[in-house]
Amino acid sequence: MSAIYSRGIVVKGPDLLAEHSYRPYVCLSDDSHPFSEEEALYAAVTTTRRGVSVPLGDSDFVSGGLPRESYVNPWTIVSIRHSDIQQEEGRLDEQTVSKIAGDAAGYLGVE
Repeated sequence: MSAIYSRGIVVKGPDLLAEHSYRPYVCLSDDSHPFSEEEALYAAVTTTRRGVSVPLGDSDFVSGGLPRESYVNPWTIVSIRHSDIQQEEGRLDEQTVSKIAGDAAGYLGVE
């Protein structure tokens, strides 16, 4: 059985958006996701700064971290199976996760 990743965990997973071997993602799902035992919804993390991305600083992590200056693209949401995750990189504080999730919801028309 694979590990189940929870809301706020930053993971290294398959790069579904470019031709790299992996990419970091932030888990936004909680256990209300219909298949939470198998997969979760993640926001993509990048090193490319965009005006509307969410920057991740050391103070946003309650544990772990990322080796490079990173930004979350809350408009880039993917579903990834837990078994496809390579490892955990850290955990974000709830305020940062709520900001990312709120921004993502806004891109879906939820206010």
